[in-house]
Amino acid sequence: MSNISLLKPLIIATKSEIRKKIFSDFNLNVSFIASEVDEDLIKENFQFKNYYDLAIELASAKALEVSKKNPDNYVLGVDQVCEFNNEILNKPGNKEKCINTLQKLSGNTHFQNCGMAIAFNDNIIWTSYDVAKLTMNELSLKDIENYILKDTPYMCCGSYKYELNGKDLFSEVEGSIYTIQGLDIDSLLMYLKQNKFI
Repeated sequence: MSNISLLKPLIIATKSEIRKKIFSDFNLNVSFIASEVDEDLIKENFQFKNYYDLAIELASAKALEVSKKNPDNYVLGVDQVCEFNNEILNKPGNKEKCINTLQKLSGNTHFQNCGMAIAFNDNIIWTSYDVAKLTMNELSLKDIENYILKDTPYMCCGSYKYELNGKDLFSEVEGSIYTIQGLDIDSLLMYLKQNKFI
């Protein structure tokens, strides 16, 4: 299937390889420019009541940052907030933190919150939110170490790559697999169709 050329060019403010793959899988011809937003600073300073507020705030900040440098372009920002027991689980970055996160999630339920925002000429013109609920199997330390060896999920919220072997860690999942991976592609496609991008 050939790529779908959008009638209105769309920039995706991301460096995420899995998000890039999702766009490729759906044959959407978009551009990618990574944002330079300080996510940790936003998380520290943003007064949010719900985790979807934070996900949308992060997505909006990314979209606006890239939009300022690219006038007259539509820019999509996306962000994912992994939440467990009112704690945000950030990308672990190393094996030790990865083990700690998976030990917390073992046998428990957590949420992947996906926020999206589109900016045009330094204004947010659309936002969207979706959530997935995941319950993990009981995992031994050996189970966790074996899994980490397979997927090395050091740059993944929740410390797993659902699209690879991570899906095998769960006993129950409610929500879109794309939301779990950090891009609610179904809602985005609906917006693009309704607003004549495709």
